[in-house]
Amino acid sequence: MAQSGDTGQNSVDTTDVFTTNDKFDTREDVLKWAEDFGIANKVSIIITRSDKKNGIRGRNDKLILGCDRGGKYDTSQSSTSTASKKCNCPFKLRATPSIDGSGWKVQVQYGVHNHGLPDQYAGHPRKARLTAEENKHVEELTKCRVAPRNIVISLKEKNPESVVDANQIYRKRNKLQKEERGSRTNTQHLLQRLDDVNFVTWNRRRDDGSNVLSDIFWAHPDSIKLLNLFPTVLTMDCTYKTNKYRLPLLEIVGTTSTNLTYNVGFAYMESEKTNNYRWALEKLKGLFTKQDILPQVIVTDIELALMNAIGFVFPHAVNLLCTWHVNKNVSSRCSVLVPKDMHDLVKKLWNNVVFSSNEVEYGLNLNEFDQACVNSRKFHDYVKNSWLNNYKERFVTTWTNKVMHLGNTMSNRAESAHWKLKQMLEHSKEHIHSGPFFQNLRSFVSRAAMTLISDEFERVNMTPGYPLPDVTLDWKKYRSPEATSWMSNLTNRLQYWRILDHSVKPSFGVVVVD
Repeated sequence: MAQSGDTGQNSVDTTDVFTTNDKFDTREDVLKWAEDFGIANKVSIIITRSDKKNGIRGRNDKLILGCDRGGKYDTSQSSTSTASKKCNCPFKLRATPSIDGSGWKVQVQYGVHNHGLPDQYAGHPRKARLTAEENKHVEELTKCRVAPRNIVISLKEKNPESVVDANQIYRKRNKLQKEERGSRTNTQHLLQRLDDVNFVTWNRRRDDGSNVLSDIFWAHPDSIKLLNLFPTVLTMDCTYKTNKYRLPLLEIVGTTSTNLTYNVGFAYMESEKTNNYRWALEKLKGLFTKQDILPQVIVTDIELALMNAIGFVFPHAVNLLCTWHVNKNVSSRCSVLVPKDMHDLVKKLWNNVVFSSNEVEYGLNLNEFDQACVNSRKFHDYVKNSWLNNYKERFVTTWTNKVMHLGNTMSNRAESAHWKLKQMLEHSKEHIHSGPFFQNLRSFVSRAAMTLISDEFERVNMTPGYPLPDVTLDWKKYRSPEATSWMSNLTNRLQYWRILDHSVKPSFGVVVVD
């Protein structure tokens, strides 16, 4: 018989293995026999052609089986450049019903493989293919945001002989996401997901006249209500590694009168330029119901583009710099530019400068610091030129205590929110419409925040006067009228929250703030 593919030195003849005189009742029996014999001999059998008798001339029952490495890889069917296991293997089996009606018979049309067989078959995709029951189980666990590695454990607990690995679960999850997205692009799907859970969104296109989106801003209605209740202090920071496109995600968080954190809004930006930040902050400004109630303090890192944008959009807000990041930068330069035996002393004196309680103390502490750095001029010049000369009012306690920052002099609130956010996103190569994130973010910024506020009110000392931590004793000077009204009905609200937490389970856990 003519050979249908090239064979080489690694060719393997399996003619004897698949030669049989047995008859099979149905085509399914033929397929099961071929698959079982294939697994036993490390050969993966697939259907290459199937036909059924339907009364049309030339259409008869038959089943053509081949090796899974048969045929050639069609590069036009894939948008990615990947390797292929296909090598035009000529192996072929033909199964047809017997003329006498005694069952299906199998003939080996070509039993030679033009490639070697694997040393082991346990991890072969054919053997590891998910069953219908396993597929359903994976779908259910994926919807519950179970990690792929834990899904594998669950499958193997149900079936100890399963050889499914995490890669298959990732592929299955990607398939589910594609099915959910349908014909929409990633960006269209993101906007649809935001709309499905009632987020307030804005987006804009590039200025070059193209139809490409450059920035997207979104906020949840409950977050907007919290923002208008507690607008005094906001913290802003960008996080990365949240999506496969490496777009920076601007996260804005606020601080309640009980020193708790709530999420305000988010923005995917094309780049970290002043123009992008300014657009996002303009949208943030549009969330305020009254333009005379705007943030008084905004805490950021030393991000010049963001700082410039804040100056444009919120000119009356005090932009504090995160003391932790300032100290980290100074400490890093100290380790390089200052003699090792002086490290501890210089760092101690620097901390004294940063946490000086008044200007007189600041002058004395700065003088001591200057004296200690006499022999480290590069380090001294770095500290003066990069920090003290231009930004001391933004991070030195002497000046930061002149504004009502509610104890927020670091961006750790935003960093903590980043961590929670990334736990929801699960990993850095998700699409920007990552399903679990947008399904659960609504609770993340509403019920979770309000429950914490409720718990905090019960935790603090409810003595006559101000039911607040010491750091916010002057809060009446800075609170909004909405916050005043909100606090006046505190007892009833606490009772409402208790009832809600224990007996009422609303969809998505939304708490409505009057």
